Amino acid sequence: MDDLTQSNSYTATADVIGYVDDAVRPLAAATEPEIPAYLQDTYYWAYISPRNVPLLDREIVVRTILWQQHNKLQRLAFSEIEPGQKVMQPASVYGSFGPNLAKHVGPEGHVDIIDVAKIQVNSTTRKLEPYPWAHAHHANCLHWEKGPYDVIVCYFLLHEVPDDVKHEVVDHLLNKVEKGGKVVFVDYAQPKRWHPLKWLTGFIFDWLEPFAKTLWYREIREFAREADRFSWRRETIFGDLFQKVVATRES
Repeated sequence: MDDLTQSNSYTATADVIGYVDDAVRPLAAATEPEIPAYLQDTYYWAYISPRNVPLLDREIVVRTILWQQHNKLQRLAFSEIEPGQKVMQPASVYGSFGPNLAKHVGPEGHVDIIDVAKIQVNSTTRKLEPYPWAHAHHANCLHWEKGPYDVIVCYFLLHEVPDDVKHEVVDHLLNKVEKGGKVVFVDYAQPKRWHPLKWLTGFIFDWLEPFAKTLWYREIREFAREADRFSWRRETIFGDLFQKVVATRES
């Protein structure tokens, strides 16, 4: 999630922004980012608690949360990325998504993963140790000043932030790619009426994910102020419960 803003994977906190060739020089935040109130109040148990984070950052948890679809969802995201590209991921993701992204991009590329929660940054940093071209940064993605990127992958972040923050996140991410660049959103969507897990998923959202159901009723492009400057492509899987939306900048 990152927070703004957390692979087999699941977003760690809800949190982005700039590219400097810092394979040698890491970017350091001038000040410690403040944990957003909604993250502290709603997701402390999942993404900040020192007791719970090690328990939840496990493949079996990720598989369960994503109804055994995590591998397919990861492949869908990575299909939009070419080796050697500059890639940003707003919010850490539980499991092996970050390391797998780094492997996919390869040593000729660059990966920045941004998260507002220090505990998530520390965990992601350990996972990325074998991949020196990939870095985890302790920052709020809305204040991240690097860029532009070739591809930005927003993996299960939007459903974890309030609607006003959804607007901010989408706009900031879209502003971080130039013509031909892509922002890839992978997240929940409204399942078909007959979906056997629709009721249970809705119950879980009402109980633990109070900002998620917006994605059942609104298209991701609706959160973009300059949506017309992008071409939009959408596909769904698993009875429409999950979606991939790709915004490619045209101007």
